Amino acid sequence: MATAIKAIPTLKGKEAQNFLRNAENAERHFNGFVNQDQHPLCQMANAILGKAGMR
Repeated sequence: MATAIKAIPTLKGKEAQNFLRNAENAERHFNGFVNQDQHPLCQMANAILGKAGMR
């Protein structure tokens, strides 16, 4: 028996324009990281992998 596929919500009008404006602004002002391994989320992931014996 097939599973029903839910419709994906789509932004329209002002909401879509605001979303695009904010996304482009965030992309323009993204500085990035000099060393991604120093990012707190990467350090947390490495700690979890280390405890699991996968690192």
